[in-house]
Amino acid sequence: MGYRQEVFNVILAQVLQERGVISLPEGIIQNLEQGRRIPDLLVEFLGLRLMIEGEVDDQSDAEKRALDSALKRVEEGLAHIGVAVIYPSLLREVTFSQLKSTIEKSPLKIAVVTESGKAAYSIGNFEHLADILNKTFEQLVKEDIVKQAVAIIDAAVEKTAAVIRHCKGFPQIAAKILGIKALPPRKISARKEELDD
Repeated sequence: MGYRQEVFNVILAQVLQERGVISLPEGIIQNLEQGRRIPDLLVEFLGLRLMIEGEVDDQSDAEKRALDSALKRVEEGLAHIGVAVIYPSLLREVTFSQLKSTIEKSPLKIAVVTESGKAAYSIGNFEHLADILNKTFEQLVKEDIVKQAVAIIDAAVEKTAAVIRHCKGFPQIAAKILGIKALPPRKISARKEELDD
């Protein structure tokens, strides 16, 4: 047996698809069943690109490698969300027919990466992963709304500043309303007067 992590990634994605969490390209399952090479797993999650980067816990630096790969996918713009998953090595000993049910029950180490940053690993099953993904989506939506609001406010401030610049007397009126006192007139030094003459 001794499956590679790519097989686990596809099985996990299949479990998530069956629960309605993600959309999985059809060819991925066929490639797995036919023993073909499996490409990096890019799936759709609520309209966003999600990439699963898995490692097995019996590999050296598994957590760092999975997290670095997930981060790289996000930084390269290949995915909106990168998921680092560490699978327990006992999955390598399970028959293929039992692999899906075993992954469903197995504790996985999971970390999620977005443009906003990366989260620490947490432990849970595929349902825990689904919860993390939903929370991540909500956070990304909130951040996008805030970015849009900031852009609208910035544009309004710029437009207002452009209009105000051409209104005679506005700075003095605004200063009075805001309680801002005018600066005292600048004293011109004798040296400057000599230079001006």
